[in-house]
Amino acid sequence: MTAAFETHRARLAEGAVYNGLWMMTASPELATIGAATGYDFVCLDLQHGLTRPSDVVRLSDAIRAHGSALVTARVAVNRFTEIGMLADAGIEAIIVPLVSTVADAEAAVRALDYPSRGGDRSWGPTAEFLTRDIRDTRAERPLLFVMIETAEGLDAVEEICRVPGVDGVYVGPADLAFAVGAVPGQPNDAHAEALLRIRSAADSAGIVPGIHCGDGAEANLRRDEGYRFITSALDIGAAARALRADLDTARA
Repeated sequence: MTAAFETHRARLAEGAVYNGLWMMTASPELATIGAATGYDFVCLDLQHGLTRPSDVVRLSDAIRAHGSALVTARVAVNRFTEIGMLADAGIEAIIVPLVSTVADAEAAVRALDYPSRGGDRSWGPTAEFLTRDIRDTRAERPLLFVMIETAEGLDAVEEICRVPGVDGVYVGPADLAFAVGAVPGQPNDAHAEALLRIRSAADSAGIVPGIHCGDGAEANLRRDEGYRFITSALDIGAAARALRADLDTARA
């Protein structure tokens, strides 16, 4: 990993708050804008977004070329092949969805660790081949965030957070709302208690608590609740708000 990545790792370990841009599109232009704007991380969404594996390298290059954002991606599924592909492509932090058990978390860890570290990862330095900077990377791995968004995952969150190799949790608040019988976006005591439990579990385990938010106002609320790795904008949502505001101003 690069010196910039090690700086990110150290900052997060020291308690820094990271605000991120979530990429639903596969637009290198929007990725460039996000990095140049100064977001701490830019995340490519391969689960619910429009990014596909063939887009990852060019989007990563766009992020790196115009800022120092942590290059992040959410894998589509907790599976060895997909996780390894992102690691090979040089992604610096990987978010794994639907981690509901300790076994799920351990599988994600093994997919990122080489056999020399007790994992299953196969050596395939795709990013290094592109630049001819081929090194011994057996001691290196991306940061790993596991998503807590199911009732089963919430029940096991303390044990999941203590799995060696898990660097952080990332909350999917909409699916978590469904899991506790709430409606996404509407105040609910069970949902608030679940968010507190997840954040407390992460803090107790010494890992980074992260959460998905739709805008800066929600991100501020979650930061005040103790979350530190916070998506504070979605590319299509931010673009839609800006376009609507300009059109309303033009018509006023």
